[in-house]
Amino acid sequence: MTDAVEIANLKARYCAASDRSAHDPTGAVAELIGYFVPEATADYGFVQFDSPDKLAGFMATAIGGGSEWMIHALGSPRIEVAGDTATGDWTITVHSKRRDGEQMQVVGRYSDRFVRTPDGWRIAHVGFTRYE
Repeated sequence: MTDAVEIANLKARYCAASDRSAHDPTGAVAELIGYFVPEATADYGFVQFDSPDKLAGFMATAIGGGSEWMIHALGSPRIEVAGDTATGDWTITVHSKRRDGEQMQVVGRYSDRFVRTPDGWRIAHVGFTRYE
């Protein structure tokens, strides 16, 4: 499997775990943390995180915790590998149904950084820009 495919699969697993946070927050947190290096950071524009624990907790409570379900749909991938580091850029559409019955759609772009570790590729930084 090529590095780019491994990174694309890692990002897809991250999105699937985020989706699962709506009905299994504890399991989603444990899974999400495993996709990051310990010093990973994230910037969602309106909130930043300096550890995988904080990001995973946010996904499971503020995002998934308020949803009956949610679906992340990634598109237009661009992955560039340079030795043991890489960048990845995706368009993202998230559909969700909030617990109050409201259906939501979020459209944006992920711009992430990855590092190769002895255990495979891991996320070093998640960058998210919301367009809608």
